Amino acid sequence: MFQGTTPPEVKLLLQDIMKGVEKKDVFIGCSGNFTTDKIMSNMGYTVHSNDVSLYSKLISDLLLDTNTDIEVVNPELRLVFDTWKDTRYKNLVQVMFAMRVSGFHQRKNDYQEEMFNSFIEQADIYYHNTISKLEKGALNFNISSFFYGDFFDFLKSKKGKGIGIAFPPTYKGGYEKMFSYVEDSFRYAHAPYNVFDPKEGGVMFKCLLENDENIIYSDRYFQEINDFLVGKINLGPGKNPIYTYSSVKRDKHYYIERDKNIKPSCIHILPMDYEFTDSTEISAKICPVSDVNYYKAFYMANKVNYTTGGDLGLVFMADGKAFGFSSFSKKLSTLEQIFMQSDFVVNSNTQRLSKLLIMLVKSHNVRMLIARKMANYYDGVKTTVYTTSPISMKYRGVFDLERRDEGKLMYSANFLDDSLKDLYRLWLKKYKK
Repeated sequence: MFQGTTPPEVKLLLQDIMKGVEKKDVFIGCSGNFTTDKIMSNMGYTVHSNDVSLYSKLISDLLLDTNTDIEVVNPELRLVFDTWKDTRYKNLVQVMFAMRVSGFHQRKNDYQEEMFNSFIEQADIYYHNTISKLEKGALNFNISSFFYGDFFDFLKSKKGKGIGIAFPPTYKGGYEKMFSYVEDSFRYAHAPYNVFDPKEGGVMFKCLLENDENIIYSDRYFQEINDFLVGKINLGPGKNPIYTYSSVKRDKHYYIERDKNIKPSCIHILPMDYEFTDSTEISAKICPVSDVNYYKAFYMANKVNYTTGGDLGLVFMADGKAFGFSSFSKKLSTLEQIFMQSDFVVNSNTQRLSKLLIMLVKSHNVRMLIARKMANYYDGVKTTVYTTSPISMKYRGVFDLERRDEGKLMYSANFLDDSLKDLYRLWLKKYKK
């Protein structure tokens, strides 16, 4: 079984490509642990999943209320699993446990022996903890169907029915080599498929991209499909870049380079399908500028660099989860106006969310946060919009256009006495409803 780990940059790139695409069915090849499937489901698409792994098949059983007959043939593991109570999750957790101990089962040295024995001793704890995680929402998404077979056949057969997305194995025999222990530990009906050789990927993917709407991402560059290349993500030293090839919305291009000095943010992002209502609790707080720069790379521009400018970062939240960020520069400010260096919102199904953010920036609450941090009570905010358009639809009606220069616009606004709550209600009335 191959489990391709999807970096967060890829997840957000996929969201941006698919954002605004007509609501079509989405066909996920090589679903793995269903990361992409969950993203597409939360975006409102009808999802059809696919894989050849037992692990993925058992996840689909839970999502679709189906059943796969499996028999534990490893006597050592069977002794452990026989002590577990029967639940709807048991088959899946058995396979997950086998995957967990697979790296130590040969017990070639003292370390492997100790690790394997430790996992066996704590097997009951693992079983109950894993079920608890699953019940807390790990499988809280929908799929419409699951194809247990070859991903190439799966994507070819859906021609014209929707959009395909796949992260195929990165080396030949990925499924077999990585999880031979799991395969040997269970007896079950295997999926029919051809062993994928990435060296042949260029020809196969060209067929998929030229003849239908598909998105393929891989840690290999294929010259044959260079015309479909829309994104490159450099993950840093020692890691292969991720290339994204697409026949969907090819007008956008992305370049993301992960800076080794920038650590991933711990701030939780608002789900795409979150519904803003009268009862939504809106808040804002100061955050490290590094958090703003981290998410800026995902949401702010197609051509991204991880610049670390700014003296103050703010995160805007709905019910405790971030929907937008802004950063400010003291160097570019005056005594009267603080300069907003960047402001952006996360991918969302909600329209005019960026309008909400810049409205909230003008609030009395934000003014006080800035005053305490910067030791200056500013009258207002100014910012620059780089565009060749005569106006910015985002800032229009919220900020005032001060002047037009070649390739950029200067906007400003005074702080208000209104609270975050007041301005949120105004946005709901004026833009949301």
